[in-house]
This record gives sequence, C-alpha cells and structure tokens, in this order.
Amino acid sequence: MNKLAKGAIATGAGVALLLGGAGTFALWNQGIAVDTEGAPGATGVLRFDGAVDGAWYDISSGTAEPIDIDSFVMVPGDVLAYRGNVTVQHQGTNLHATLDWDPATVDIPDDLAPYVTIEFVDSAGGLPITVDPSDTLETTDVAFDLRVAFDAEDLEAQELDEVIDLSALQFVVQQVRP
Repeated sequence: MNKLAKGAIATGAGVALLLGGAGTFALWNQGIAVDTEGAPGATGVLRFDGAVDGAWYDISSGTAEPIDIDSFVMVPGDVLAYRGNVTVQHQGTNLHATLDWDPATVDIPDDLAPYVTIEFVDSAGGLPITVDPSDTLETTDVAFDLRVAFDAEDLEAQELDEVIDLSALQFVVQQVRP
C-alpha cells in the first residue's frame, strides 16, 4: 500500500474518533435555569369515577317499559334505551371531552349491521354530552340515554335467529378538539 492510501486511512480513522463516541470534539455551550416557580407543568385528568349506573327499557311503543336485556328478543321496529348516570372526573385548562360508546365492544352480525343503529341522545333529543374545561379537578354526573334501534322494514328474512350482543358494551370518555 502506498503512503497516500495509508495517510488517508489514518486521517479517516482520526476524524471518526473525534466525531464518534470518543467525545473529544466539543463546542462552547452554557446552560441556565428557567424560573419555573408556580409552573408545575401538571397534566390533566379525564376518567370515569365508579361504575355505570343504568337500566334497559323497551321504548318501541312510546312508553318506557323496563326489560331484562338478557332475555329480550328484538324484532324489526324495536327501539331499546339504556338510561342512567355515569360520573366523570376531569381537569384541564383546554380540555373538551365527550361521552360515547365503543363500537368495538358490541357484536352486531354483518347481515344485521345495516339495520341496527346505536347512538347517544339526551333529553333534548340528540345534543352531544360534553365535559367542559376546568383548572381544578371537577366531578360531573352525566345522565345518558343510549338508543339501540332495529329498523329492518325491508329485511327479507323472516327468521334470522341472530344475536346482537350488547353484553360487553363499554362507554368511553375522550378528549375532542373544539
């Protein structure tokens, strides 16, 4: 190997050591503390406080008849309501959140999915249920009315013998941007 090649290899190795993990290459720097007194940088809170307190009703006829959801058999035109209260703890200067249900926790057979709707409504008929910003920890009781409607007027099968499984139904409270 000639002297030029050996010199290039040695120079490359020296530069790699300086720029790599050897730590001998440095620039001037200085740090200064930031005045953080009174600014703890705390994060907010958004969670359920306790269990859902609710009951199922058949509201198909316009009146609310209590039902046992485990033994109720839906037919086209039925509308069920799950009504009750849930408590939400929340804290956050810019926190906006909404209560909803988790579609992944309800099993609706594919052939029934186009005919089944599940949605929250309130006493005013469909306004969103919201949690508003607060700098202090707040506890809010939220009254809910979850509707499950089986609107299958044009469904051709007379006997489906399918199960709409609501046994794992879960609510979610999640932050939303205003």
